[in-house]
Amino acid sequence: MKKQILNILPYIASGFLLLASGCTDEQSAIPVASGTPLTITAEIGTSASPSSTDRLGDAAPANDYDLSTFRTGDQISVTCTRNSALLASSGYTLNAAGSWKALTGSELGFLPAVTYRASFPVGYDGIQASQEKKADFLKSNYLRTPEVPVSGAEVKFTDTNAFNHENAKLTLKFTGVNTLPVFSRMTVQAIGLRTGSSTATESINMLRPVDSEYIWCAVIYPRAKNTEISITITDAYGLTYKATVKCGMAKGTSYTYTLNLQNNILVPVGQAEIKDWTVSSRHNGDFDPSI
Repeated sequence: MKKQILNILPYIASGFLLLASGCTDEQSAIPVASGTPLTITAEIGTSASPSSTDRLGDAAPANDYDLSTFRTGDQISVTCTRNSALLASSGYTLNAAGSWKALTGSELGFLPAVTYRASFPVGYDGIQASQEKKADFLKSNYLRTPEVPVSGAEVKFTDTNAFNHENAKLTLKFTGVNTLPVFSRMTVQAIGLRTGSSTATESINMLRPVDSEYIWCAVIYPRAKNTEISITITDAYGLTYKATVKCGMAKGTSYTYTLNLQNNILVPVGQAEIKDWTVSSRHNGDFDPSI
């Protein structure tokens, strides 16, 4: 009997040591408690665009309307879902310290087996028909992240999970042999230009970001095929000038067309400049409810 005990004890002891060692290894990675406030990192990244030999580089856009980087005071909406069912959502504001703070103290907490997604602007309700003011262009500039699974209380909307442009951008540049007239309004029109409708013709009044430059831009709805866009310009004397261009209107892509005014006729010059609608900058930090 003692012999049998002596034979069994080493086996039991050895098994116990192995189990104990395994438990120690697992416990070294302390799980995050449900409800732990999230730490959010966010950046505006690169949107996918079609491969094109005529894609050209360009200077960084003005951040007060095009939003290449998030600014202090900007707000994003963050949602939490499990198996496509919405569990919770909250708004977050970027503070002066570079951290995202939940609105009215309603921060989201960590939950297991969920995904998080963020969008900008909060309360986005579509592309505006009038984008003559920078604020209205910005309201139309919809940004969204992919769904991001997490294993802890840190959510990174960065790199491949960064915010991307969900719409497209159209820019018109004007040149002329003589001094160009004062343009009072720039309007573009096409089927589904704002909503993607396959039948309705829709118009957008464009933004002139810099008063001294003959450049206008607008956010337009992304389409899967080339679309003919009509351009109508009204000058200070009430005269109108018209032209048409064909635009790919791909999601996350910026299209720039140069038009020359010749004898009161607008003539498109060369090929369109096609490029990713992007620039990237990161703001991050731990959640601090005292800020």
